[in-house]
Amino acid sequence: MKLFYIFLIMIVLPSFLVSQEIKKIKDIEIDTLKYLSTDDIKTKYDPTSDAKSHIKTKPVQHLEAGFSATSGNSKTTSFNAKYTFAHKTRIKSFDPMSYVLETSAFFSKDDGKTSAQEYKALFNLKQPLPKKWLSYLSLGWLKNDFQNFLSKIDLSIGIGKVLYSDKKQSLIVKLGPAINYERYKNGGSSSYSSLNEYIEYGYEAFTLSRIYLKIGAKENFSDMSRDYEINTLLGLNFKMDERLSFVCEYNAFYDNTPSEGFGKNDSKTVMRIGYSF
Repeated sequence: MKLFYIFLIMIVLPSFLVSQEIKKIKDIEIDTLKYLSTDDIKTKYDPTSDAKSHIKTKPVQHLEAGFSATSGNSKTTSFNAKYTFAHKTRIKSFDPMSYVLETSAFFSKDDGKTSAQEYKALFNLKQPLPKKWLSYLSLGWLKNDFQNFLSKIDLSIGIGKVLYSDKKQSLIVKLGPAINYERYKNGGSSSYSSLNEYIEYGYEAFTLSRIYLKIGAKENFSDMSRDYEINTLLGLNFKMDERLSFVCEYNAFYDNTPSEGFGKNDSKTVMRIGYSF
């Protein structure tokens, strides 16, 4: 009889212990699923979303710089640099909100005389909304003596729509009002409200290269048919490895009502080597 009880204990006890371990594993799985958002799963496996930027918890920083110089018959120097800080965060049940800070500098000298200079700072905040809509806030600052802008500040808000997005291409449009304040190099200042429109297009030509086109228009509400600006940026970003990249950009700016003594058109082409960290 004792042997029977011993045999029974040897059978029941291991089974009980195994069942407890299985229950613990299931409890862990349930707790894990509580904190695993469906948005995270979608981000990881949805090819239309930027999976890396969603998964990363640390900010993404990118630094670019370019330089050229000539000597002999002419002495010219040119320097341009750009720094980008990008991050994403979540507010309650909304999709991840992204914010980006960009600063850039550009100047050139011909025979010791400054022929061009421009300094920019731009803060962008974007909140995705259902059905591929989005809201945005943008704050920009510009200094360009050769466009007569001693200081140019604009604050804009609005909505946008992702018209198309897949593994290779994306097309986004945005629209909203803005408040503008300008101080001029030749004296005076002005403030006005405007309507801003944006178009952003990106295309991955190859595995490691991306072509992008950004067009922004600003129209003064007081005289929309005459007082307006158009800013166009066409660029190519070629990744040499995980961190290094080569960037080539062409920027064209058009002001239909420039200050007296200044032209309507202004353009520049820059090339930079970039590093992400």
